[in-house]
Amino acid sequence: MASSNSRNMVYVVSAAHPTGSSDLALRNQLTALVADNSRVTRLIHRTYLNTLGVDCWEVESGLEAVELCEIGLIKFDLILMEHDLPTLDGPQTTRLLRRMGVDSVIVGVTGRYLGMEIQEFIDAGLDEYLEKPLNRAKLIPLLRQIDDDK
Repeated sequence: MASSNSRNMVYVVSAAHPTGSSDLALRNQLTALVADNSRVTRLIHRTYLNTLGVDCWEVESGLEAVELCEIGLIKFDLILMEHDLPTLDGPQTTRLLRRMGVDSVIVGVTGRYLGMEIQEFIDAGLDEYLEKPLNRAKLIPLLRQIDDDK
């Protein structure tokens, strides 16, 4: 089931509940926000997360990520944050979320390999940085750690 509003925020209820993937048995229900300006990338990340038993919200801009977290209706366990977002880029968005007190695990995700930009992203408050393309092998250890810490 999916619902959306006029601001392009989409909530997708995972069809994988309650058990998720056989590769990963979560003790807790995890929620994730996927912030990426590419619809295809959001679909890929959401599909991976859903098949692993994680409920997902998605936004296409940094401003939408900030607004969604500011509303406070849901506390995300994980935020996958693209570097190159419109309105506010990934580092700006991450820095602002941290100033707002958001304590979700924020993982920078990008296909860019420029050291200075990656370091700026990390310095903004990332918990981790992963290179695209994401896959199950990259997500499973991350989700296990989040689940263990919850």
